[in-house]
Parts: sequence; C-alpha cells; structure tokens
Amino acid sequence: MKTYSAKTVQEAIELACLDLGVTPDELHYEVLLEKKGLFSKKAEIEVYTTQMMIEYIESYVRRILTNMEFEVEVVSYIQDDRIFCNINTDNNSILIGKGGIILRALNFIVRNAVSLNFKKRIELSLDINGYRENRHKKVAGLAKRLGKSVQKNKIEIRLDPMPSDERKVMHQVIAEMDHLRTESKGEGKDRYLTIYYDENK
Repeated sequence: MKTYSAKTVQEAIELACLDLGVTPDELHYEVLLEKKGLFSKKAEIEVYTTQMMIEYIESYVRRILTNMEFEVEVVSYIQDDRIFCNINTDNNSILIGKGGIILRALNFIVRNAVSLNFKKRIELSLDINGYRENRHKKVAGLAKRLGKSVQKNKIEIRLDPMPSDERKVMHQVIAEMDHLRTESKGEGKDRYLTIYYDENK
C-alpha cells in the first residue's frame, strides 16, 4: 500500500492515479487525514490497486515456499471478484497434502495475510497444478448424480463431511436443479451436507 498527500482528497486521488498509471475506478483508497482550515488544507490517503494485491499474493507465496526450499511458478488472474492463484512446484503432492488439507491451510494463511495487509476481506483461491479446479469438477459431477437420484427417488441423501469449498460447489450445483435444496449441519471438520427433495422448488 502507498500513501499520497495533497491539499484535497480529490487531488491526492489524482496524484495516486497518475503515479500508479490507473484510473480512479481502479483505485482503492482510505482517507487517513483531511484538514480543511481557513488558511491551509491537507489530505492524506492510503491506496492500493488490485494489481498491487495480486503482486503481494504472488510474492508472499513465493517467499513461503522458497523458504521451504521449493522451486515455484505462480500465475494469478481475477474472475467474478475472486483472485485465483495457481502454483506449480517441483513437488506438488507434498503441498497439496492428503485430500488437499495442506493446500487449504496454505490458502487460509495467505488469505489472512492479504486481508490484514490491505485491511479488506478478499476472496482468494489458491490452487496447485490445477488440483483444486479438477477436484471441484469432480465434486460438481458428483452433485449432479446425487441430485438426479434424489429427484427420482424423492429420498434425502446425507453426504460425508467435506471441506467448505467443496460444500459450496455442491450447494451451487444443487441450487440450479429443480425440486432440490441443500442444508449444511455440524461444526468444523464434521460439517456435512444433506440434499433434500422439495416439491415446492
């Protein structure tokens, strides 16, 4: 994040945009100081851009994994207001962990670090060599198969506990299917999802 000072907030915004080479709608800012005296005016803002956030994420990931003696490549992009960051290392399986548990922990650490640094809660999805994307495709396929079964038999299905990101995929897929609804219950790692038949939906 960077700070800029000028006589007014608007002038500080214009200065930041000029320095960073962005338009005002690409700039995120917080007013730190605004004085409107009779003989003097001063404003100070703290700013960042989405690109600055992405660069921070990639640098943070590289630093963590390099310190763990991994060689890494990082590629990021934005889709639907979520930042996707795909990592490729010389040993992907270790960083993914059993059932993706290490990957989820890494996602949690990086997301919290970014949110703390930029003072904003962000939507972040870390992936390692496409593991998460492929896993979500499989979960989506499973959701469709189970959903069709509930539609046909009108009998609810309770699934085994699964991570929050996979439950979210399940919820989204089932929400698009007729006469079905989902509900999550339980706490922490024991939280599970149930698919119900709902003739009113």
